[in-house]
Amino acid sequence: MRGSIGMLAMHWLMAASTTTKAVAAGMPADPLEAYSVGRFGGLGDCPVDNVVGAAFFWEPGFLREKVRAGRAVTAPKDGAVIFRRICQEWGAEHLDGFGGSGRLGGLAERVVRDASPLGAPTFVAWRDQPLPPEGPARTFQLCQTLRELGFARHCTAVQASGMSPLLAIMSGPTGAWNAKFFGWPAPYPDGVPFADARKAVETAGNVLHAADFDTLDEAERDEFRDLAKAALAHATTKLTAESGATLPKD
Repeated sequence: MRGSIGMLAMHWLMAASTTTKAVAAGMPADPLEAYSVGRFGGLGDCPVDNVVGAAFFWEPGFLREKVRAGRAVTAPKDGAVIFRRICQEWGAEHLDGFGGSGRLGGLAERVVRDASPLGAPTFVAWRDQPLPPEGPARTFQLCQTLRELGFARHCTAVQASGMSPLLAIMSGPTGAWNAKFFGWPAPYPDGVPFADARKAVETAGNVLHAADFDTLDEAERDEFRDLAKAALAHATTKLTAESGATLPKD
């Protein structure tokens, strides 16, 4: 799911068009300030550290500044509405013409409906937002919601392992680049000695997330997997046609 739903749904959050639309709607020009009150806007006007906890991998002081600056411009409830609309628009455009959209959305909706909310605050925030009518926009919003569910299970596995968020980043595939992006100051710990521990974390997270799909039978799970991969391929083709950009494959 991380290589299909995860990458598919993550891409819209990082797209330049998302920032452009957010700014046009009155959100901060700083992409991360908008992100902090958009992606996490459904958490409401909660303590800032609730957002820090839900985001998990960001350097706490760095993210606190982004949340406070973002909230000075846009209230969380408004940010949630704006980012939901942008999410739907991205899905309507990039899943347009994908023949499996309706079936993928139907299966995804069952998983979203039945998944445990424990340890998954951002998932719950997206789960409880209104969905558009049937179509690619609805399917994509459900994919974004599932992405938050998978993210929550991964965070739980990292925390249970005793590994810090920074060490989890450094022992992963993007290392220092991702650590810098998430606001962590150098110097960074060497993640290489923890590669095996990171693999164990990935496995534990997969086990946790697998339980979310128990609402589907084995054939439906296989179908969901294939549809998710096909949806990513469809969106990738559209992105390539637009600007030569491609989604990461891993």
